[in-house]
Amino acid sequence: MNKLGTMILALALGFGASFFVADSPRAQEDEPAIGATASDTLEADGAQGLVPAEGEEELAEGQRTLRELWDYGGFIMYVLAGLSIIVLTLILERMVALRTNAVIPRRFMRQLMEPWRRGDLTAVTKLCANSQVSIARVLRAGLIHLDEGLARVEDAVGTAGDHEATLLRRNLGLISSLGNIATMVGLLGTVLGMIQAFDVIAKTGTGDASIVAGGIFQALITTAAGLIVGISAVGAHSFLKRRVEVLEINLEETSFRLIEELSRPGGVQVPEKRPAHDTGSFAPAGA
Repeated sequence: MNKLGTMILALALGFGASFFVADSPRAQEDEPAIGATASDTLEADGAQGLVPAEGEEELAEGQRTLRELWDYGGFIMYVLAGLSIIVLTLILERMVALRTNAVIPRRFMRQLMEPWRRGDLTAVTKLCANSQVSIARVLRAGLIHLDEGLARVEDAVGTAGDHEATLLRRNLGLISSLGNIATMVGLLGTVLGMIQAFDVIAKTGTGDASIVAGGIFQALITTAAGLIVGISAVGAHSFLKRRVEVLEINLEETSFRLIEELSRPGGVQVPEKRPAHDTGSFAPAGA
């Protein structure tokens, strides 16, 4: 949880820094002073020799900057920005947690197979206890029940596997929910914008179509932003869910394949049920 909080804080600081850079003093210097008339502004620009470039004229005529679109969206854009930061953080956290080497590391499996093949279950149990990966926890859950028979070992492995699958699916539901919430928040911004637009129409009439179109334009910006966040979250959720399913299958196959070797000839023979008065120790077959 501490790592997740650190990631959220870092992303929030990065977003805030980029936002303040976009709202730099240079942009504020270009704004006319309060109370200045249009003629004063033109005279000041002429005195400074400011001549708009060709690209700037085209931008002013037909395009809008991201800063302008952000301002049109209003406070809803800040809500969507916060949701996007949280969603991105959760996605990155899950992508790191769902790496194959974090669930069934190859290095750990190489270390495990050597004592496993020679039947040294004590060394195997110790190795699993000192490791915090999923396959180690599943195998350890079964090995500590060796004295209760192979059937009990398989039950314990299955239960531990279900628990590990739950851990792998952690935060996936939250990512999907935040994506849906972002879409709804975007629609809420649109509804609020439409209310304001129709309020202007009620006060000024419908003689000027640009007033109505401008209000609808501003209202739809939040819908677009909400859909961007929502679609990204849903897409990431589908990808991560599929990744979890693959890891669950690999984890189950690997753990049960190793447990099955306990009953094979030449492996460690485990009785179906050990008598309560028998306090002996297990030994490799043929010993």
